[in-house]
Amino acid sequence: MAPACDTVAFMTSAAAFAFVLLPLAFLLAMVVMYLEVNTLYHLAKRHASAGGYYGYVATAFGPKAAIVVGLIYPLYQIVSTAAIPIYVAGVLLPGILNYFWGIQLPGWIWIPFIAIFVLAPIGLAMVGIRPQMKYIRYAAITELIFLAITSLIIILKAPDNTFQVFNPLAWGNIYGSQFKSLGGPFAALGLGMIFGITSFIGYGGSAPLGEEAKRTRDIRKALVMGVLVVGVVLTEVAYSLTVGWGVNNMVSFATNGIPGIIVYTEYMGIIGGLLLALFAFNSAFSDSVAMQSNAGRVYFAMARDGVIPKFFSYVSKRFITPTKSLAFVGITSTVIAIATGFVVGYFSGLTPVQMFTLSATSNEVVNALENAFDYLTTIALVGLVIAHVMMNTSVTVLFRRLKEVHRGLNVIAHPIQHYVLPTVATLIFAFVLYESVYPPVFPVTQAVITGFAFLAFSVLYTIWIAKKRPHIMNKVGTRINLVREEQLEGNTKKDSGE
Repeated sequence: MAPACDTVAFMTSAAAFAFVLLPLAFLLAMVVMYLEVNTLYHLAKRHASAGGYYGYVATAFGPKAAIVVGLIYPLYQIVSTAAIPIYVAGVLLPGILNYFWGIQLPGWIWIPFIAIFVLAPIGLAMVGIRPQMKYIRYAAITELIFLAITSLIIILKAPDNTFQVFNPLAWGNIYGSQFKSLGGPFAALGLGMIFGITSFIGYGGSAPLGEEAKRTRDIRKALVMGVLVVGVVLTEVAYSLTVGWGVNNMVSFATNGIPGIIVYTEYMGIIGGLLLALFAFNSAFSDSVAMQSNAGRVYFAMARDGVIPKFFSYVSKRFITPTKSLAFVGITSTVIAIATGFVVGYFSGLTPVQMFTLSATSNEVVNALENAFDYLTTIALVGLVIAHVMMNTSVTVLFRRLKEVHRGLNVIAHPIQHYVLPTVATLIFAFVLYESVYPPVFPVTQAVITGFAFLAFSVLYTIWIAKKRPHIMNKVGTRINLVREEQLEGNTKKDSGE
């Protein structure tokens, strides 16, 4: 997860819909994702796999459902990776340079930065889990401490502190017209939650590392602590930015490209603003490393089972990582980022010529790139919702099938953990997804349609696999030790003289 990047990017997009309800949107996002931790926690206890969600769903529902989820899970990792340079390098970087020093960058500046935020992280992902985990761990700890302390300072200094930001019915006089255009305050809250929930993309990144961890219980610890700590800090930051900017002025917050940087600068000087910017750039890089690592490992697991071409199952002898699948993820993210920037930009009223002639801080360019970011992020939401609804039902089905005998407090805990909480999480996901479709809002609604189009493709591909290659269906999601299996396969080939 990338809390500093969320602060400067996802919170701005969320505020464009939720306005003063921004803190509530992130609080509820934390709650629903913590419910999802319950799901992953119990699945991780039963099945450690490089396939992550793909392997979990295979255990509960069998091969067909696993293939669909296996195709969708990397989708939302890839589109999230593609979204990073569009906003961070296309909106944030030009806005910072112009705000502090009056430097104007061209509208296309985000394109070469793809090499930094997409391609460079792939190189780090290829060299293995240990070095990238060291980097991400220390960077994340420092980042969280910085955000927690500085947001508290802003809250203590802000004149607008109020718990009414958690009450959707308290703001009709000020934001009534804005909420009405979106379908009411609860619809606005649901749209804001799109970006709150997608801020947590990557929290399940420990799941595909199940085969490479010495102790699978470490996967469960990472899930529990990751969401709790990051969720609390993000809610605190969302509140501090809202009261720091002014609870009655969140319309202008939503239309400003760098509101988080401005709030930090106003309350803590240029050093505070620049430190947030530096953490955000580092956070975006770390986020890209994690997401691409996850997606590459799921492709590896699916190729190993024969679901997708064998090309993706290649494992580097030196690094013991799926380098070819990781390379595919990096290239695909790059293509999607460039295509989306220009296509969504065009439908936002920005021609390709204007992209190369206008300043990066012009309203036309900022609006187009923010729409492109929102489009990709909402596609990620669709993928996340589909995958997690399948996960929630998987944990219910799996534990019904196990028919375990429970005693003591587990008699009460069992139905809550395995049936009630997954169902509640699914219902909240359904609410957010519904609000993203009705009433139609550009580019959110178009993104949902795109996401479901890919779902339809995934289903058709699964049907084709089941019909044309029925022999592989028994292998889907069943192998569980990446490193050991690859070593055994290498020894077998050596012994047979291949």
